[in-house]
Amino acid sequence: MRYGFLGPETTFTHQALLQALEALPEESTPVREMVPFSSVATAATDLLAGDIDALMAPIENSVEGGVSGTLDVLAATDSITIVAEQTVQITFVLAAREATPLEELTTVSSHPHAQAQVQGWLRQNVPGAHVAAASSTAAAARDLAEADPAEVLGRAAVCSPLAAEHFGLTVLAEGIEDYDGAITRFVLVTREGRIPARTGADKTTVVIQLPHNRSGALLEALEILASNGVNLSRIESRPVGDFLGRYSFSLDLEGHIEDRRVAAALRSLHRLCPVVHYLGSYPRVDGQRAEVREDFADDAYDEAHDWFDRLEAMVTPGDPTTAR
Repeated sequence: MRYGFLGPETTFTHQALLQALEALPEESTPVREMVPFSSVATAATDLLAGDIDALMAPIENSVEGGVSGTLDVLAATDSITIVAEQTVQITFVLAAREATPLEELTTVSSHPHAQAQVQGWLRQNVPGAHVAAASSTAAAARDLAEADPAEVLGRAAVCSPLAAEHFGLTVLAEGIEDYDGAITRFVLVTREGRIPARTGADKTTVVIQLPHNRSGALLEALEILASNGVNLSRIESRPVGDFLGRYSFSLDLEGHIEDRRVAAALRSLHRLCPVVHYLGSYPRVDGQRAEVREDFADDAYDEAHDWFDRLEAMVTPGDPTTAR
């Protein structure tokens, strides 16, 4: 098995992948190769081409919300399936090649999502430094560690404590995140199309596009979920890209496709929406079970189905040529 992740090593995505592999039985994938990528889009291309078997990607952060790069990749194809999720608590350090007074820093580099989570600290402590974008927090640390000595004066990176240690950098400040306890959620994606069995504590992810220029279409979609007792744990809108004003919606639903209420909701969404990408049902990493009312339990759906079948059996057969 070859697993792709947003690299290089020591990124938070790498940490999430290590956590996921630890949870797998060793005999299920005896040979495991981890392959770093510079972007989720590049990794997804290799996944669809069969060059890797699975991909770990960040999908949302408790501070910044959805990760647009991953959401756009997931919305672009229905040939991949989410099979698991992981969460990682996020903490950042400011690191440089050698001890440097903060007032002498001229450039601080990191991933844009990391920058957003430390922007308050940076404004207060290094207000004069230019903030530069890197493909990942670990890439910012690696590039700084590998740069020519003449080019590192005044430069620093925002990265994880593990990345700073791994690349031999000096920590100038730690715990610089603006919010304590920030968490990033990651999803493990495959192209096999296999859906993990229901556990009772599951999540289902879909991407939908609403009917164009239809007033109240989003409300109709939400009412479909509500009328089947399906709770939303996440909703994100992303531009479709064909013209201005067209958006898709990425949804996390509480429950599994085997739950009757979730299946009924998906059938109704398919009738309403011109596009429904089913991206998978998988165990929740927190193990939390959804609270389901009696009238939304599987038994209630089964009993209603059986009742209606009995009514249908009572209908007198007619002449199909006269039916209208």
